[in-house]
Amino acid sequence: MTLPFGNKSRLINRINQWWISLFLKRVISKLRIRNPILWTYMPNTADLLNYIEHDLLVYDCVDEHSEYTGLINKQVMIDMERDLMAECDIVFVTAPGLYEDKKAFAKNIYYLPNAANVEHFNKALAPETKIPPDIRNIPKPIVGFVGVIQDWIDLDLIKAIAVRYPEWSVVLVGPVGVGVDISGLAALPNVYLLGRKDIKDLPGYLKAFDLCINPFKLNALTDKVSPLKFYEYLASGKPIVSVDMPGVREFSDIIYIAHNKEEFVDFVKMAINTEDEGKQKKRLAAAARNSWESRVRFMMEKINLCFK
Repeated sequence: MTLPFGNKSRLINRINQWWISLFLKRVISKLRIRNPILWTYMPNTADLLNYIEHDLLVYDCVDEHSEYTGLINKQVMIDMERDLMAECDIVFVTAPGLYEDKKAFAKNIYYLPNAANVEHFNKALAPETKIPPDIRNIPKPIVGFVGVIQDWIDLDLIKAIAVRYPEWSVVLVGPVGVGVDISGLAALPNVYLLGRKDIKDLPGYLKAFDLCINPFKLNALTDKVSPLKFYEYLASGKPIVSVDMPGVREFSDIIYIAHNKEEFVDFVKMAINTEDEGKQKKRLAAAARNSWESRVRFMMEKINLCFK
């Protein structure tokens, strides 16, 4: 067990990383791994590097960690991340804002957004995919969201949809984050909070949706996010309405991007009423170009260059 406050105190983090290294060395020895590639997602591993011999160090940066809320000291996180990047052979970042902020601190940095298991989420279109019982009888049309309901999700925006269209259903699939107050949504008769679901069942829920929403709050954290669920929405073929965040702007020709709450709520109705087969085909084609397989190929190409 590690000590608390490792993201607030560099000294505590160094102790924690030394402790983690003991277990990691044991695993490396047991598996007889030689010349390992260290692949990390966390800035605090900057203090692990001196304890683990490695041939290559890769940092896969998927968020602006210093902007998280909770037991975090922003400057400590920034310093650890910059120390980590200075030692890295390769840095991958998932959002344009991350690339701009970090390119000065890394030797080799590449922008590579998130993606989806396209084959799995394409099942939302398959006739044999069954709609789960807890959503099967919810009145349509259904405006749907899939993901953890964290403090960066704009609950007021979701509430505005439910209030404007009381005859529609707003369905949220996913667990509620610690400290997030959903009482305002739960009180509405046309809002359905279905909780956490297994990933294998998500295509069935997406099949029941008429529209998918990407309702992030716009702030320093979400400005540098590549929304994972967005790519899964694309692969489901469903129309999408999103807030205006850099991570989705390249898809502006195939989704609806709203610049304020009123526009978002208007686009929800427009997206459902104007949907056609041609639009769906364009979204599916975009999803096919953004598979995890394509991301792995890109990463392997860059990693292989380091060994030449």
